[in-house]
Amino acid sequence: MRSFRPLLIFWLTLLTVLAATAGVLHYLGPPRPLQPPAQDPAKLAQGDKVPVKPQPVASSAAPSPASPPIAAPPAPPVAAQELAIPEPDASMQEPAVSLPGRMLPKIADNGRTPAQAFAAAFDPTERHPRIALVIDGIGLDRSQSLAVLRTTPRTMDIALSAYAMPQVLDSLAEEARRQGRECLVSIPMEPSGFPAVEEGDKALQTGANPEQNRQNLEFLLSNIQGCVGATGGSDGMAGERFAESRQAFGDVLSALAHRGLIYLDPRPGAPPPDDPPDDPGSAPALPRVVDVVVDRPTSPDEPASAEAIDRNLATLEKLAAEHGSAIGLAGPPTPVLLERLAVWANGLPARHLVLAPLTAIAPPKPPAQDAPQ
Repeated sequence: MRSFRPLLIFWLTLLTVLAATAGVLHYLGPPRPLQPPAQDPAKLAQGDKVPVKPQPVASSAAPSPASPPIAAPPAPPVAAQELAIPEPDASMQEPAVSLPGRMLPKIADNGRTPAQAFAAAFDPTERHPRIALVIDGIGLDRSQSLAVLRTTPRTMDIALSAYAMPQVLDSLAEEARRQGRECLVSIPMEPSGFPAVEEGDKALQTGANPEQNRQNLEFLLSNIQGCVGATGGSDGMAGERFAESRQAFGDVLSALAHRGLIYLDPRPGAPPPDDPPDDPGSAPALPRVVDVVVDRPTSPDEPASAEAIDRNLATLEKLAAEHGSAIGLAGPPTPVLLERLAVWANGLPARHLVLAPLTAIAPPKPPAQDAPQ
């Protein structure tokens, strides 16, 4: 008689396997949707197209908590026209009588001075110690001058050389105004080493006729428009001998004050000027005085080293922290100077100091007058 036991065992085994498989499938749940393959960054760099995922129709429903947050668009930068310094206009110019075709800066009829009209934007509520830094010799080397405008903060002022080509001066001054950067006019003056060291045929000299000095000054002031003032820091020199002449230097300060311009004295520790002896009723404006010459060379034949520049900048910071403000002068620009200035400026916020244009540095207080007897 034929036995059914093997057949029974077969069906029992099959049913057991099917039941186990069903349990596993129920535990795992439905299959996940297929994901698109990851893109190879190297291939994308070579120009492979990234497939565009269809965007869902917008709805008013709140996004799912699992969805990644959508980044907000970056805040728009401050508009260039809000920082730009206005172009020179006829209200602050007058013809130079002795120089046909040239215009001199002047105070507008409403009392607005060039130092006010062409000042760089600066937050007057800023309470951190302020450091102004002026780079002179701008225009002598066009590539280095452009590097100044490209690599330094707009709050660093520039002083335009008297001996740069006119078209170069115009283009540099225009770019500086577009950035919102203040300009000064460099006034070459007789240096301490004269005549072995001289400042050129437009320099103001102690032995020159006062009328010739006046014409030279007017030529220099008419060389470029839209400046807040002038400086005797001319291409790395300081005009020490001329500034020691009470009469001649007083005439220059009076002329600048009459035209609404500030003066930056490049001689650290220079004493306040006396009133011009021939015009005691018209005292000149007290100039701002440089506290530190940042790149003063250690010898006439060698430029200042990076280490010397860093030491001088540290001194400038110390003076600003002690007195609330300080003024530095540097130039003409060199690669090492620009590199050290960039590093230094980037670290100022961490040291709770702020770069400021020269017009944001308060003028010195006039000397105390003796009480009448």
